[in-house]
Amino acid sequence: MRVRDLFIEAEKLVGQERGYAFEKLFVELMKISGRPVEEPFKINGEQIDGAIKYGAHYYLIELKWTKSKSAHKEISSLYMKVEGKMEARGIFISMNGYSSEILESLPKGKKLQTLLLDGMHISNVIFGRYTFQELLEHALSQASLKGEIYCSNDLSK
Repeated sequence: MRVRDLFIEAEKLVGQERGYAFEKLFVELMKISGRPVEEPFKINGEQIDGAIKYGAHYYLIELKWTKSKSAHKEISSLYMKVEGKMEARGIFISMNGYSSEILESLPKGKKLQTLLLDGMHISNVIFGRYTFQELLEHALSQASLKGEIYCSNDLSK
């Protein structure tokens, strides 16, 4: 499968090269998942790593594959991009996860418009544990029913 090969090759890269490889990998993953996908683009000084359409909504995508866990500054940037778009939502995918303070504080007192996924979620899709649609349905149900924007990578929970 081509997407698995892209994933394995991206793991070997560092810095921005890995980030660009992750963008290509994500586009391919969405194509084989049957999701309408927009490749990375820029508008009004904003860099958008891609977008997908799911149901009646467009989801702006932010992809991070850095050594460290993602922090407030990075996620706040996606929140601002989503806020400026009509009916948009966001999906932030951080391959190395998130700092604990983000998971505790981010959804409190804010309109929930962004889902947080990590490398385990994406690996499980790439290696066939579940489909991207199953992952997205699970993430949306957890956010809608429990107010949790970061869901377990075990979809039975």
